Amino acid sequence: MSPLARIAALPTAALIASAAPAPTVIPHPEIRGEALIVPRDSPVRFRRFDKYGYAHFDGRFVLSGTFTYGCQVDCEGPVKEGDLQLNVVPDPALAARLPHWRVDTTDMMISISRGSRFAKTIGTPRQRASLLAGRTPDLRGRIAIVVDDFSTGIECDSAGFRARFVSVARAPTLARVELNGDYGCV
Repeated sequence: MSPLARIAALPTAALIASAAPAPTVIPHPEIRGEALIVPRDSPVRFRRFDKYGYAHFDGRFVLSGTFTYGCQVDCEGPVKEGDLQLNVVPDPALAARLPHWRVDTTDMMISISRGSRFAKTIGTPRQRASLLAGRTPDLRGRIAIVVDDFSTGIECDSAGFRARFVSVARAPTLARVELNGDYGCV
């Protein structure tokens, strides 16, 4: 592109950039300088902050990404079904559309409540038995589930994200996946 064409394109580029809708910025009620950034194309809408500073949202969406299902705390086998936790690292395109914090820079991992309702679709009965016996630390793979009741807050100096399982959007597939992000104190 010639220098003259580049200069002529600048006003058009500025117009296009300014046409992109700005996200909603909601100051945290207790943490000075921290704010919630809600992208305009977010699948959820801000409802309120609770007394612990967690932001709660309305809306259902398909959460797709990489999952881990296993014991998170006190995992010396055997473990109970209630000790197992479903966590999802959303696909990057979806994560960019979900609410996040201005200052906190941890990667997003969403803890799923009612994950036990989904557990019977993960792996085989033998693999799930191995989890409960403490022989397998977790099952990992790809997932697409419908969630609601999305919330986020700052815990132990990092962001925490939660959502509630509603239904299966696509059957999970087990795969060897590495989670290389900084997920804070999940």
